[in-house]
Parts: sequence; structure tokens; C-alpha cells
Amino acid sequence: MDMPVFHICGGVHLDRHLHLEGEVVLGRTSPAAQRIEIGGVAANIARHLAARGGDVRFTGVQPPAEIEMMAARLRAAGVEASLLPLEGEVPGYTAVVAADGEILVGAASMSLYDAVAPDMLTGQIATGSGPLVIDANFPEPVLQAICAAQPEARLLFAAATSVAKTARLVDCLARLDGIVLNRSEAAVLASQGPVADMACALAARMRPSGAVLVSDGAGEAALVKGDDCATAIPPPVDLVRANGAGDAMAAALFWGLAADPAAGPAAQLEDALGAGADFAAGRQGEHD
Repeated sequence: MDMPVFHICGGVHLDRHLHLEGEVVLGRTSPAAQRIEIGGVAANIARHLAARGGDVRFTGVQPPAEIEMMAARLRAAGVEASLLPLEGEVPGYTAVVAADGEILVGAASMSLYDAVAPDMLTGQIATGSGPLVIDANFPEPVLQAICAAQPEARLLFAAATSVAKTARLVDCLARLDGIVLNRSEAAVLASQGPVADMACALAARMRPSGAVLVSDGAGEAALVKGDDCATAIPPPVDLVRANGAGDAMAAALFWGLAADPAAGPAAQLEDALGAGADFAAGRQGEHD
């Protein structure tokens, strides 16, 4: 079948990963390899959807001097970009990664996103019938305005982004058709418990047949779609990079929900967990 056009709205910036090449010695300079690439949950999801062959349109904000560079990076990843100018500090994320792939320190500079106003983006993304994906990088009134502007027939998906920002989505749940969170993010919106119980509690607050995926690292994950629930353990991996695996997982789920909405949760959970594992193991592309 022909896939719809995906519209993505949220954070886009540069991620800098410093991969330490040996044992960490605090207070001393440590040799490291550097990787710089597009970051931001929404932008990562857009790249993964494009890698699967999707027609993907991205809407976000950047300081005026950065728009051309960032738009070119998105286009190189197969994503059509519409970046609105907004004066402020250039957003970015820097991670210091140990030799085993675990993140030691992650530092986010995202003040630009807090300056986004509700009326800046709604006109850009209110048109179109393809699925819309948002992340929680923008302020709560902006997310609420985006949700309120969408026609009832349009699929609307969300990614929680971080524990600190998850609460911004609380008043969006009733409009969502899908959301992806880790256990800590889900605990912001639902009582702690088994991941299946947390996913069920959130699905009950969403649109009919809404899909909720709650992951827990290498532990059990759950996907609830309407009245159906599936649980699974992610495939074991030799960790290469932990940061970004959740975005690959989210993109796989949103792709499946748009391409085959009648598919059962077990199959869609397996595909999503496989995509996250491939990314974490440095095998990005096997599920694209």
C-alpha cells in the first residue's frame, strides 16, 4: 500500500557524542572520538521514518543563522524541512559515552524551544491528512494548541522525550492515537506498576484503539492497543549506543500503526523492539 505523508513537529538540533576510548579518570583529560549528527526526538523519528522509505515533512524552529545548515542536514537524511526563525541560543545536546556504550553525562541546552509560542506552529501543520508526530520539547500550551488544531480523522502520535517534559503531554492524551514512553516517563502520567498495567492505564485515557508502548531498557516492554496487550523482552544486544534507541523504536511503532493499523500488538511490539535493539547495537538500517 502507499504510505501517507508523515508530518513531524518538535525538537531538532545537533547531538555531539564524545566516546571515551579508555577508562575514565576524573579530573583528567581523556581521549575520545567525536560524532556529530542531527538530534532531537522528533528529528530522530523523522530520520528513521525517512530511512524506511517514508515521505516525511518536518516543522521546527532554529535561530535564523542556523536554518540553512540544519535544513540541509535534514534534507540529506531524506526529510523535507520547514524551520521557522526564532531568536535565541542555538539548541544542542552533548553526551559523554563510556567505552561500553553507556552514557556517563548528558547535557542539554534547549532554552530556544521554551520560547516557542502557540500560534507559531499550528498554521504550519494544521493542513494535511497524513499522521502527525510530536515530541514534548515545546511548552505545554504549544502542544495543546497543536492537538486542538488537528482534524478528528488525523492520526496523532507523541513521544515523551524525557521525564522532565513528559507532564506536558497530560492534556494531550485524550487526542492521541499513539504514544511511546519508557517506564520512568510513564510513571509521570500513571501509577507505578508492571509495564502492562501502566500502558493499560494510559490507553484508557486516549482515543479509541489508542496504542501505548512502555519500555524498560533491557526489561519487559508492553504494547497496548485498545483492549489488546502484548509484552516482550527486547533482543539482547552488545551495546554500542544507548542514546536514541527509543526514537528508533518509536518510529517503527508509528510506521506500523499508519501502515497496518489492524496488526496485532505482538507483531508491532516485536518490530519496534527490534528496531530499538538494532540501533543500540549499531545495526541501524536492518529494520529500515
